[in-house]
Amino acid sequence: MEINAILMETSTHMNDSERTYFMNVVELTLPTINKFSSAYLAQKESILPFFTYNPFSVDTYTKRNDLLKNRSFRRRELAAHLLEFNQRYDADALTLHSIEKLTDSQSVVVISGQQAGLLTGPIYTISKIISTIKLAQEQELKLGIPVVPIFWIAGEDHDFQEINHVNLPKNNEIVKHVFQMKEAGKKMVSELQYDKEKLHAWFLEIVNSYGESPFTKELKQELSQAIEDSSTFVDIFARLIAKLFKGTGLVLVNASDPSLRKLETPYLQQLLMKHSQIRGGMLQAQKELEEQGFAPMLEIDSESMNIFFHQEGERELLCWDEAKQIAYIKDSNRQYTVEYLTKLMEEQPENFSNNVVTRPLMQEFLFPTLAFIGGPGEISYWAELGRCFRSVDLEMPPVVPRISLTLLERHIDRTLVELGEDISDAVEHGLEEKRKAWLYKEELESIEATLTSYHEQYAKVHDQFRDLGNHTLPHHQKTFEKNWNLIDKQFTYIHRLIERSAYEKHENMMNKYERVELAVLPKGMPQERVWNIYYFVNKYGLDFVQRLCGLPLEHNGKHKIIKL
Repeated sequence: MEINAILMETSTHMNDSERTYFMNVVELTLPTINKFSSAYLAQKESILPFFTYNPFSVDTYTKRNDLLKNRSFRRRELAAHLLEFNQRYDADALTLHSIEKLTDSQSVVVISGQQAGLLTGPIYTISKIISTIKLAQEQELKLGIPVVPIFWIAGEDHDFQEINHVNLPKNNEIVKHVFQMKEAGKKMVSELQYDKEKLHAWFLEIVNSYGESPFTKELKQELSQAIEDSSTFVDIFARLIAKLFKGTGLVLVNASDPSLRKLETPYLQQLLMKHSQIRGGMLQAQKELEEQGFAPMLEIDSESMNIFFHQEGERELLCWDEAKQIAYIKDSNRQYTVEYLTKLMEEQPENFSNNVVTRPLMQEFLFPTLAFIGGPGEISYWAELGRCFRSVDLEMPPVVPRISLTLLERHIDRTLVELGEDISDAVEHGLEEKRKAWLYKEELESIEATLTSYHEQYAKVHDQFRDLGNHTLPHHQKTFEKNWNLIDKQFTYIHRLIERSAYEKHENMMNKYERVELAVLPKGMPQERVWNIYYFVNKYGLDFVQRLCGLPLEHNGKHKIIKL
């Protein structure tokens, strides 16, 4: 396995004394969580037609920039909106400067997006933003033009269940800490207002579970202030992200903001008029991908227009009746002509929003996109969108895999050394089999050999017993089978008792294996898909994410182990 290591020293100040942290970045070549994204990282020839650019080619961004020079964008209107939106969340001077850059006709953006998860959601949201910032910085130097990092908050999403929790470790298990909100329904997350006292208590439970550190008091104050200064889940998400990434020039945009929707109006109308071509293009791509053995990622209704219509606080998908040539809402008697919807988009654009298919297209209409940063799942479903882009006369931008990372604390690293295990095995395969192998060799090998021998002897005797029964009790074979099943179950029960006793005898060693696995590959899942960044912010300082942004993290498809 190829391993590269880079030593990076970062520092922070606390109580007028300097604390120094050494972050050692180790790169590993690991498979991704799905087959398609692994093929994409390898740039396998069979999947290349689904994309326009190779994200690892040296001339990709020059070619893309040349294309963007021939397109026009509503830069000043967009910048005015972004300025107003980001100032709501106390944007710093570097973010304001990034917004100003967008008015430059040569400027381009690197963009990514995610739902507004509570406490920013899993760590992969943070690594996605870091990826966006790093690529923007890199290409600004290489191309010699302004490159702005943009993070698109999917505030129009209405599945509150996807964002309403934070995972916490408890007794070597993952516990989902849920913020309950019965009235969520189908409302957009950007419209959901929370009970400040209830959310404050929920946040405190999480931070308290992380333990006290020199930074805990300040963190609690910051979170409390964010709760007070916000009213919706998008508000507090944006405020926390702005704090975590202060000094990086990151610009936030909320997909559901009414003033942004006004800018989107002509593009929404275009998406409405081309809904049939967009849907057909996606279905054709899915068919071609299935022929290559890749299951479709997007489960879209065959009549979907891929645009949501908002009425009475609910977000409903517009569908198309081809026979009647009319739009409708499923499970209702509501029907609309295209002419009516087009006119309504002009008058009330805030009552419409994009879905997973049309959001990337809207993003491309609005922003001069040099590159899109995506995770494994996004890469897989963007493969289904190539024809969708072309159906509205757009070109899919370079799709760049986000940087994947594992944060490795020193005490976990020391335990790995003590166990004689390697971090690469731990993050790729986990340590469950290694733990079982250690226990077997240390305690169970001789016992299991004896138990297996006894089991075989019993089976042999019972076979003779059954043969006797065939002659004397020919109609009671089921009784003999039942008798053997009872004996066999007792052997299994005794085996489990022995295993449990061995585990308890070596519980200290077993816990070491389990603690490491829970830290870096919890329940077989990548760390960044399970744990939350605020565990590390609480332990290592409120500028922890900013220091991560200062590390030399390259977009080379390799997994980063960041030793803290």
